[in-house]
Amino acid sequence: MTDTELAWTPAWRLREMFASKQLSPLEFAQFLLARVERLEDLSAFITVFPDRLLSEAKAATENYARGVEGLPLLHGLPVSLKDSIATKGQRTTYGSQLFKDHVPEVESVAAERLKRAGGIVFAKSNLPEFELNRRSVNLVAKECLNAWDKTRTSGGSSGGAGVATAAGLGPLALGTDGGGSIRIPSSFSGIFGLQPSRGRVPDIKGDFGLLSSVVGPMTRDVRDAAMLMQAVACSDERDPRTRRDAPPDYLAELDKGIAGLRVAWSSDLGRVEPDEPAIVDLCHEAAQVFRKFGVTYSEPTFRFEDPHDELELDGDYAKWKMAALSQQLMPGMLDPISWAMSQGKEAWSKVAIYIRDRSDRPTMLDYALSIDPQVRRRKRTHIDDFFRDHDLLLCPVIARTAFRCGVENVTPFQYTAYTFITNVAGYCGASVPIGFHQGMPVGLQIIGRPGEEHLLLRAARMFEQERPWAQNRPPVD
Repeated sequence: MTDTELAWTPAWRLREMFASKQLSPLEFAQFLLARVERLEDLSAFITVFPDRLLSEAKAATENYARGVEGLPLLHGLPVSLKDSIATKGQRTTYGSQLFKDHVPEVESVAAERLKRAGGIVFAKSNLPEFELNRRSVNLVAKECLNAWDKTRTSGGSSGGAGVATAAGLGPLALGTDGGGSIRIPSSFSGIFGLQPSRGRVPDIKGDFGLLSSVVGPMTRDVRDAAMLMQAVACSDERDPRTRRDAPPDYLAELDKGIAGLRVAWSSDLGRVEPDEPAIVDLCHEAAQVFRKFGVTYSEPTFRFEDPHDELELDGDYAKWKMAALSQQLMPGMLDPISWAMSQGKEAWSKVAIYIRDRSDRPTMLDYALSIDPQVRRRKRTHIDDFFRDHDLLLCPVIARTAFRCGVENVTPFQYTAYTFITNVAGYCGASVPIGFHQGMPVGLQIIGRPGEEHLLLRAARMFEQERPWAQNRPPVD
């Protein structure tokens, strides 16, 4: 196997190679560190932990060499975590100067379970400060660039995880998604990304948090994502949002197919005006592939309520209701901007200008008033009502390709127009690579009910087999 082939080898295959002694965890760790150094201009990571990776990989190599029985699922596999996921004893910056030397004393549930499953947390991936921008730019590291075109963004806020996975800087990454932050960078990077439903991967909040934010996998291979979900999904009473039901066996479920499911397509959720209509056309063509999988396919007319819309204050999933629920479940928890402002003028002055000056950001009321009155008058469809008649919903992730760094931008409302509803409603969503538009990747979104991530994985697995995407590699080698 050449170095280039090794860079794109999925984690499940690496695990098989470790077990058969075709490759050792230490050999792969050494290879990965050299590749990370060679591709450092992408700025995929804020911090790398080479000593920890080599030490733990050496111990894993010895375990495989001795033929130790019952090694855990991710034993010896390197995993990168977004730099907003707390890792005990490992630097976690949130992309902020206020945390540039921060080493948490508390482990996030995801990191805790990854390590228990034998995974090696070898790097913390790049992100915008406090996860609050559509580009992964901050004052701690250089801006994260898109592996397909270095003049373009990798997206936000899990941009580092997206480009790392796309560029072959480790097959396994965990990101977070509070409104589209896993799915949109996955779409921009041509990889698979899964946003679990609220509480499926519990989290222990630190200084600040968002109720809508969840932890999920970003991979080049759907089976790899199922492995990560197998490792991190659980019920944990330390998180007041935790799901009470036990997660399914994602790997056992993966190849059961989706025959008999009711699958719907929507070009606009009844209200979204696309930036690039050609993206919608590509997604529509990809959605029709699902007809081959034995599903009942339909294209109903409906309109989901807009969570940002302040003129619909009775909406069950309005953003203000999410804030109220946050305070109910986690009293005193602040959003990142409020937290930073509470630290005083000296600390506030260290926060990036794009957070302190929101002049490019219209108010939610401005945004609501800009919606076409004809669209506003359409009858709204409650998302729970919709999913009584359908099992999966297909739509674009975002109706545009990655925009150019420092040249183009989009408002946060247009950026998350297709994705934010799943976060505030507690549903799950995934981004599946479907092809390219003008040389840049495009993703199709699959939305499912709370707790039904296994159906999204099964649907993505079917599509992956029908339209393989892992052979598409960015021009970094």
